Amino acid sequence: YYWSGTHGSIVVGIGYDCQEGIVYWTDLAKRTISRARLEPGVQPEVLISTGLVAPEGLAVDAVRGMMVWVDSGADRIETSGLDGRGRRAMFRDGLVNPRAIVVDSSGGSMYWSDWNPEAPKIESCTVEGQLRKVLVHDGIQLPNALTFDDSARQLCWADAGTKMLECIASNGTGRRQLQRTLNYPFALAVHAGHFYWTDWLRDGILAMDPNSSQSPDEYLPDQRHRPYGITVVSPHCLSGKSLATVFQKRPASCAQAYYPQGVNRDTEGFKSSADDMLLLRNEPKRVP
Repeated sequence: YYWSGTHGSIVVGIGYDCQEGIVYWTDLAKRTISRARLEPGVQPEVLISTGLVAPEGLAVDAVRGMMVWVDSGADRIETSGLDGRGRRAMFRDGLVNPRAIVVDSSGGSMYWSDWNPEAPKIESCTVEGQLRKVLVHDGIQLPNALTFDDSARQLCWADAGTKMLECIASNGTGRRQLQRTLNYPFALAVHAGHFYWTDWLRDGILAMDPNSSQSPDEYLPDQRHRPYGITVVSPHCLSGKSLATVFQKRPASCAQAYYPQGVNRDTEGFKSSADDMLLLRNEPKRVP
């Protein structure tokens, strides 16, 4: 997913407000957090441009009208309203290399990863910042990517060190391995039982059905760039507006939607959401 004219950006975290059709992202190079509505010709709005050192993972809780993000340079987790107001630090202690963060809006919880070389971990707390605890601390090395599977009520992560995709119930039980041969995953998303992740060795997107014995499908763009954040956009929250129509009008100034090679939109997992799309942000690319 690219915005025309935004050269020199490194967008790491990306979140989506399904109710309003607005994308939020962190820019590591510009040290900003911005947002934009998914409509042709809309220009990004910078929400936060001060006090950020290395903003990475970002998550949106549209139910409560808030967003949260991790700053790996300042070693803190912060939150604000969706307009950037009411900013405050949630946690300043106990963080070494925070990377990814996700919110379970229906459960009122949030989760983040920290790939501290001495003690990597995945933590959780309530969206208000209460009841902080370590959820996973053993058998992980570089937990770059997190996603929450609301339908299965489980937290899943992709580890660039162990090369595994794993999931665990929100209460910390039932941990299981779904994939053991990842390359170098960076960001992860789940939709309709399928997992999608960006890969730094393949410079593309991979997709997997955990109930299938087939190898992950790949989408490798013609112009290869290191991919960062990924999320799923569904048209069902946009008052019936089809995102496919929006993208087809002006893909260069809005977004690019990808279905990984080999994924059939008419298969069982996609019947009820054939117009759902993956939204990807890469390193900057010149748009004609």
